Amino acid sequence: MAEPQTTHLVLARKWRPERFSELVGQEHVTRTLGEALKRGRIAHAFLFTGIRGVGKTTAARILARCLNCAKGPTAEPCGECAACVEIRAGSSLDVNEIDGATYRKIEDARAIIENLSYRPARDRFKIYIIDEAHQLTDSAFNALLKTLEEPPPHVKFILATTEPQKMPETILSRLQRYDFRRIPYLKILERLQDLAGREGVEVEETAIRLLAREAGGSMRDAERMLETAIATSAGKVTEAEVASSLGVASRTTVLKLADAILSKNAAAALAHVRELASRGANLESLGRDLLETIRNLAVAKLPAGDSDSPLDDIPDHEVAELKRLAAGASARDIMRLFRLMADSQEQIIKSPYPDLLLEMAVVRMASLAAVIDADELLRAIGATPPASGTPPASSGGGSGSRGGAKQEPAPSPQSSGARRLRVEGEVKADAPLRSESHDDGARELPELRDFIRGRRAALAGFMEQGAGLILDGDTLTVTARNDIYIRYLNDNKAVIAELASEHLGRAIRVELSANGAVSPASSRATIPLASNGSARETPPATAPARPAQPIVAESAPGKPPPSRPVESIREVAPASPPIDAMRRAATPEERQAVLADPAVRRVFDTLDARLVELKMPNSAEASAKESK
Repeated sequence: MAEPQTTHLVLARKWRPERFSELVGQEHVTRTLGEALKRGRIAHAFLFTGIRGVGKTTAARILARCLNCAKGPTAEPCGECAACVEIRAGSSLDVNEIDGATYRKIEDARAIIENLSYRPARDRFKIYIIDEAHQLTDSAFNALLKTLEEPPPHVKFILATTEPQKMPETILSRLQRYDFRRIPYLKILERLQDLAGREGVEVEETAIRLLAREAGGSMRDAERMLETAIATSAGKVTEAEVASSLGVASRTTVLKLADAILSKNAAAALAHVRELASRGANLESLGRDLLETIRNLAVAKLPAGDSDSPLDDIPDHEVAELKRLAAGASARDIMRLFRLMADSQEQIIKSPYPDLLLEMAVVRMASLAAVIDADELLRAIGATPPASGTPPASSGGGSGSRGGAKQEPAPSPQSSGARRLRVEGEVKADAPLRSESHDDGARELPELRDFIRGRRAALAGFMEQGAGLILDGDTLTVTARNDIYIRYLNDNKAVIAELASEHLGRAIRVELSANGAVSPASSRATIPLASNGSARETPPATAPARPAQPIVAESAPGKPPPSRPVESIREVAPASPPIDAMRRAATPEERQAVLADPAVRRVFDTLDARLVELKMPNSAEASAKESK
């Protein structure tokens, strides 16, 4: 007769913790329970909550051994007495473990209540462990209400659940609750390394890290995946084998995908995704891993600090690779990639075609053009953004200028039928002047700015970037730092006046200064105070902004334009009609004319950017208004 084979126990059962000190990642629970046992302050009913595989049922069994140990109640059961041995084997008559998903009806609850009157067969307490307690019906919960509130002295209840929100409040109020947390990544990593050593199995460091990361804070899931990896490997467990068995992408592959995206290599990024899909990888998991990698790239751009960082759990060679990739991208572009991938991941989870959505998401991310703002554009071409409240100006005469730079008179309305770009020569004497009394340009009237931020955060943020403030008596001058901010400030002039009047306690008149020119009196917004001291809003009138005087860089006749750096590119707009009323979409010919300028072309080629939109003045409408 063949000898029966020894029954194989999986790692989660074979190496189940037998003492509170062996329970990993739940020190806040084990410490509290240990102190309660030492002091004899033991509740009659407990509730253990948390996600799957974090030790709820294991802690319930350990607590039962602590209560019924021959040397107890104690925080350290001996593990040798009959009670400890039987509870460990699951054969104790006085410890009943009930599956709440199976025995969930009111008849099952009544059977428990009927047995409560009987004393324990041998041990100190009769203990009921109800797993998945949220599965009990409302009738069963109602039947247990009085029992859970006032059980007999020899009875203890331990309920475990993953969804306490599904249990009635009347039940929760009768239980002493302990919340089990997700187990940290490093603790799972240490536990898996310990188990691999006990089993005598050689496992790659990267493979164990992949298992710990995929466990998602569940120790049982980590042990289950390690068991699968050991069973499927011929010898040493490698990262490639683990990734293949779990249907996920290895960290090396995800980093290669991120590198292709940041390098604007859409073909390579698409090839990586298609290869992983053909190998049966979980695309939802791949999207999550890519999203996490982009987050790590953003963290890698931050300066090192003393606080915990998401990069602390990542091996050093992977951190070095993340920093290398992050060095070649701007923080703004990384944020755009994260937002795009987050939106795509939400669609991938819900879509029946996740492969198509993920492929197009990586292609789109790898094809994104760089984004630049106005100040960055000015810095790129060698100009200095104008200071708060001070428009760009030139020193008279253009003496000392190189390349024949000279001052030009303001354009007449007849000659301004289309928007033109004027280029200033690189002359230090003609550099924009800054206000000596408002050099930083950002914190004039800080108390007023803070008051506006408390009422209108968006407006305050816009004013912080684009408006200087000068208060002279009852007149508040709001200076737009460039033409981009004029329209927004003009639309919110009455709001600014109202908030300033309320803050200062008197009627404040707001004047809008654009490019150094203060708008006429007809455009001023004055907010008189009402009888209760609050400001009343008066709609402002619309008035045009006065154009600035440009400085034009000229070259000698018959010679090509100079290739030297330029300081700024400035628009010259019509003087009389409002700018907003005259703007229209540019024609293809006008767009080509703008891009044909060597200085402009050099900027866009250097930054690998593109011109998204160009607004042009409507010359016909301007001429009609001038004739009137």
